[in-house]
Amino acid sequence: MDLEKEAKKRKLKTRILVTRLRYLGDVIITTPVIRALKIRYPGAEIYYLAESKYASVLQQNPYLDGIIRLEDGLSGTIKAIREIRRKRFVAVVDLFYNPRSASILFFSGVPIRLGGNRRARKMFYTQNFKVPPEIRSCVQHHLFSLSNFDCNVRMNEFPRVYLSTEEKKKGKRILEDMTGVKLERKSVIAIHPGGTFQSKRWPVSYFALLADMIIESFNVKVVVIRSPGQESLAQNVNDLSKYKLTVLPLLSIRIIASILNVCEGVIANDGGILHLSVALKKPTIGIFGPTEPDIWFPYENNGIFRLATKNLECAPCHKDYCETLECLRDLKVEKVFSKFLDAVDWKISS
Repeated sequence: MDLEKEAKKRKLKTRILVTRLRYLGDVIITTPVIRALKIRYPGAEIYYLAESKYASVLQQNPYLDGIIRLEDGLSGTIKAIREIRRKRFVAVVDLFYNPRSASILFFSGVPIRLGGNRRARKMFYTQNFKVPPEIRSCVQHHLFSLSNFDCNVRMNEFPRVYLSTEEKKKGKRILEDMTGVKLERKSVIAIHPGGTFQSKRWPVSYFALLADMIIESFNVKVVVIRSPGQESLAQNVNDLSKYKLTVLPLLSIRIIASILNVCEGVIANDGGILHLSVALKKPTIGIFGPTEPDIWFPYENNGIFRLATKNLECAPCHKDYCETLECLRDLKVEKVFSKFLDAVDWKISS
């Protein structure tokens, strides 16, 4: 289906909406879809609908013409529907297709609504897509949906998050103020011990040992990123380390991105900060336990990204909580450090 022809037929502008309502990492991994649509339809206006707490990560994206921020509750839903109606989109690509996004788009009146082939809510869309099982990568999964819109996409695209020049400068200033070091003289490595679920968190004692190994091997400063509701994890890493690490306060996503942008490497559990680091093109080591890295970290053999995992028989289990946590407890610090060396050490001044 050619969206330019469809828009002309309906006497509409070629205005396209993309949506993945949540979460941070999930929104980030859809960014190749935005670029692919803009390349195929360069004269189109591309908008994105996301929950307010995640929408800011899309700011400065050069392929986006606007962002619609979805607020909580029924009033937020009604407000979003009204705004979508006012924009008079010709088509929408729903990459989340949960009940809320499906109903919002159905009542918005967008004439062409593309969504997944899932349960009864597939009827809320005018077109459905079903990804072949051999496509495992989360990025490729989303890109495949665009075949419905006459997009001949490159399936090896990477997620991207963009910062303004001022944001980049601000990140450098903040990091230098917090660490007390000049980045021209000393590199900074970021670690993120948080994770949505207990089953995704590498032990904090391991993160502390890893930080010590990195500091003892290189002339670097290690900063620890906090997660909302998990502030103690970052502090515990600092308390268990032999050295004084810099534990960052709770910061907005844009500020975290600006800080990561000036770090020389990032080590993180499976989650949003991991995807943010990849999207900023930073050397990144992803720590995986109960989830599928071939789906959620399809970057292993692409330059500066490295996967650290044990591949136990019980994985993937998708548990939120695990009493033994063998898949992560058996992932030794030395192995993660080796992955770090492979991805980062050629950049660091020793």
